[in-house]
Amino acid sequence: MVTTMEMWDEFMNRPSVECLDLFGDEYKKSGESSDLYNHNLVLLDIGNWKRAKINCETIIKKSEHTCDADFIKMGMLEWFLHNTSSAIDFWKQALNAEYTDLVGPIDGPLVLWYAGLQLDDDKLIRSSLKKLKRFWKVTEYRKIVKWPGTQAIAGFLLGEVPAEDFLNKWKVSNDIYEHRRLCRANFWVGMTLLGSSEDKAIQHFKAAFSENKIAILQYEYFLAKWEYARLTKQNLWSDKKIEE
Repeated sequence: MVTTMEMWDEFMNRPSVECLDLFGDEYKKSGESSDLYNHNLVLLDIGNWKRAKINCETIIKKSEHTCDADFIKMGMLEWFLHNTSSAIDFWKQALNAEYTDLVGPIDGPLVLWYAGLQLDDDKLIRSSLKKLKRFWKVTEYRKIVKWPGTQAIAGFLLGEVPAEDFLNKWKVSNDIYEHRRLCRANFWVGMTLLGSSEDKAIQHFKAAFSENKIAILQYEYFLAKWEYARLTKQNLWSDKKIEE
């Protein structure tokens, strides 16, 4: 009998497209949302966003409580499908979700800031930064010892934490979580560099999604992959091409 851990190890060490049936079949057998979530990670990584959107809708319907991560992923899929207004609507719903996947603040304001920057929407940027200010109640960031997750990103986007410290100060001893932290940090640094140094932004986006596949557990992994493909015009998916 193949265990979920064995399947996950296989997914980490093989091209995602080769694991599509592996996770799909597991969900058909179990009907569990956790297995559908794993299947969706594969779909997202190979660029099958329409099918991933259907799965994400099912996950939300089956959930007893609303979670900001589900709305963020749903909005992200709409964004990839060029349904901009719908993406923003889902990201706004993330602001009022009952639960968050991570300890600390919700991530809704972060993805809304991302949308505002990409759409050159000053009003959306300002409102997102206003919400992020509620998360950053720190008088001296150097006193923070452990990676504070979304709070750290809020401080960085608000200009309270230098990029070098943001990337390197709060390293995590656990390798898995360190790869996930670096994915998040590199993506947001890349976003702030778009207007001044596109080449450096591209480097950070590539680092966010290519250093270690375990970062696939962060939504920033997919956004970084999207931005890298958009800027370099490379097709990183098996059945998709980046369009303007």
